[in-house]
Amino acid sequence: MNLAPNRDAIHQTLYMLALALLVCSLPLSKFLLSLSQFLLLLNWLAEGRFREKAVRLRQNPTALIFASIIVLYVAGMLYTTHAGTGWIRVKNALPLMVIPIVIGTSAPLTGKNFRMLLLLFSAAVTIATLVCLINYLADSASDADFRKISLFMLHIRFSLLIVMAVLILLYAAFYGDPKPREKIIFLITALFLSAFLVLLRSFTGIVLFVVTVSIFVVVTALHSQKPAFRYGLPTLVAIFTLALVTFTVREYHRNFPAQALLPAETDSLTAGGNRYDRNVALNTFENGQSINRYLCEPELKKEWNRASAIPYDSADKRGQIISYTLRRYLTSKGLRKDSAAFSVLTAEDIRAIENGTTNYLFKHSGLHQRLYETLWEIHVWRNTGFVENHTFGQRIVFVHSACRVIRKNLLIGTGTGDVYDSMLQVTRDNRIPVQKAWEGKPHNQFAFVLIAFGLIGFVWFIVALLFPAYHTKSHRVLLFNLFMMLVFLSMLVLDTLESYDSIVFFAFFYSLFAFGRERLSF
Repeated sequence: MNLAPNRDAIHQTLYMLALALLVCSLPLSKFLLSLSQFLLLLNWLAEGRFREKAVRLRQNPTALIFASIIVLYVAGMLYTTHAGTGWIRVKNALPLMVIPIVIGTSAPLTGKNFRMLLLLFSAAVTIATLVCLINYLADSASDADFRKISLFMLHIRFSLLIVMAVLILLYAAFYGDPKPREKIIFLITALFLSAFLVLLRSFTGIVLFVVTVSIFVVVTALHSQKPAFRYGLPTLVAIFTLALVTFTVREYHRNFPAQALLPAETDSLTAGGNRYDRNVALNTFENGQSINRYLCEPELKKEWNRASAIPYDSADKRGQIISYTLRRYLTSKGLRKDSAAFSVLTAEDIRAIENGTTNYLFKHSGLHQRLYETLWEIHVWRNTGFVENHTFGQRIVFVHSACRVIRKNLLIGTGTGDVYDSMLQVTRDNRIPVQKAWEGKPHNQFAFVLIAFGLIGFVWFIVALLFPAYHTKSHRVLLFNLFMMLVFLSMLVLDTLESYDSIVFFAFFYSLFAFGRERLSF
């Protein structure tokens, strides 16, 4: 009696179960994410058939080329001065080797199983989103910091998973030949995830969503047989993009005008007879009004300490200097910064300022507030160079610091474990006031690779990412291209491959598309 077919079937079933556990764990649990990879590797070793697997690798060596990214991390250990940090980076990068080799040498997935894994991932993201939403609605304090809405991972990384799930659902609805009921479910779920992304207010995630979904709409419309869709939808996308850009530019100039437009101050004394401070540079604005005009610090301090238990010289509940929060809040209402203006504030206003609300329009947070905050950070950086605690401004500073480190170590970089310390040293040497808790992350994956492995390693990295996709013809699949665009754009503002869950996310989906199937039609 031949037991080989049964044995093969068992291992194939275990392979699918491990992959299913992996995709379900991506948005929910790092522990299960690690367990799924352990089971995946254990089943691969127990299955044996290494000669057949070696033949598969010889026939399609691109899985090895992609997995060779791990060699960069190991080679960078030869000249790093921080071995402990470097080995942590190597350990986190192991999925870049394990996942493509296991998937690339295993039996190709059927179209049904391939589709099931993608939809399982979307379902897991939806469940994670529902849990976060229920927790947010149950906890009234969640509104104080939108970053706390995401329970399972950093909100910006969760937004990447949400965008990918939306793209999968849209692709399944329009390219997967679904039944009418399935199509409705896919579209409603995609709409729900899109709405949650707005609630999450990850500016990076929203930009990635707009870019990738717009491209999906345009490409899908161009394949339509109906002229109204083929020409109408791309036109609508173009109009929407133009309107979005116009609105953003208009908001910036309306809220942050040039100083030359400011009228001259007419009063030198407050109603209480105290002098306004005229030695403060008029260079920052709120709702089109200068924050530092008509400012009497002694009166503000006296009135605030009378009204609030939080001292004037301390921090609000978001860690911002409360005196500056108060000045911004008063300015946003078009008020002067003195005792007469302070008397207009209500108890609700005081609570809002204590909670870190800098603009009276944003007592109830929303997407417009997130856009405004980003524009305000740009405005402050342009006018003062101040970036501390400002997400956008600090990323610009990080890129400048990264360029300085790269120039000093152009060919082979600093080594795997020296990136963060090199960034911190350059920032200290140039006396750049960034967030005190900053660890030295460049917040840019391309910058990280250039710093760690130099120009030689960077070329290797890019080839390892692009060549397998070209060789396996994965670049002909719309969903894969959208995934790659999502990842590449995220790499401009995130150390995408330096976070364990993001590494697994990237390694799995790349391997699934490039090495997991013979035919890539969905």
